[in-house]
Amino acid sequence: MSELIDAIIQTRETAEQIALKCLTDIDNISEIELKEKILAETKNHNELFPLGWYDPPPSGISVLFAQKPFKRLFFNSLRNPIYWPKEDSFFKKESLGMIYLSPVDRKTGMIGDIAFTIYNGNDEEIKKHIKKCYGVLLSIAQYVEVGMKFSDFYKFALNSFKNEIKLIGEMTTNSDPNLGINLGHTIPGSFEDNFVFGSTFEEVKDIIRTKRIYINEVENFKVSETCAFTVEVRLQDQNKPELPKVYFHFIVCFDNGKKIILNNYDSIFKQVGMDYMNSK
Repeated sequence: MSELIDAIIQTRETAEQIALKCLTDIDNISEIELKEKILAETKNHNELFPLGWYDPPPSGISVLFAQKPFKRLFFNSLRNPIYWPKEDSFFKKESLGMIYLSPVDRKTGMIGDIAFTIYNGNDEEIKKHIKKCYGVLLSIAQYVEVGMKFSDFYKFALNSFKNEIKLIGEMTTNSDPNLGINLGHTIPGSFEDNFVFGSTFEEVKDIIRTKRIYINEVENFKVSETCAFTVEVRLQDQNKPELPKVYFHFIVCFDNGKKIILNNYDSIFKQVGMDYMNSK
């Protein structure tokens, strides 16, 4: 296996383990408390930089909690300070949560971002909605193959979303010229030869931020036999706008043509009481 693809897989698995350890006893926890737990646990992993690359939000970590009508989850960008973790926003019964980590492997500069929606309340319609959004996005990640243009992948995804799910704007620094959205981006360095990140964490962060290639309507980048990219979208039912926006983050890796989809969510679902996500 490519060293860089292996580093992405390992960093993503570490992100999963960090999330699992921090998602115990979350009843009535505040956004800032959970963020600080995640930050402290990240610093326990010497193979990672102590902070995430997607900064702001502070430390490259986002935690958002909301109850009906879930307005706090209708963020325009996680970089906006009003959507940074707060002391007075708590995870309660019937709360919906969105958690995002952006860890970076020290040795290679490869990232292992993970983001997910949590809900362990009793509203069956919300449960079905979350499960449906997750399934739709996973099916999109399963579709892409070596040689496919990002623009064609993007168009396939939009066609898949048309009937029942509406694609909502993403937390990116670049945007589709027509819709203002994209599906994700490459992981810089995962497919280029002799890629240089720099010697400091600030340099690494800047390279990741500026060298991403986005999955949008006009991008002609072709998926190569060895590469990695994110597939990350917030989805909402256009026929039922009262339902929350749902966000999940997948990483698609190709290693000499072999596809690996990183989701790493089953254990998280079990941890937070989302058994409905693992049921048929």
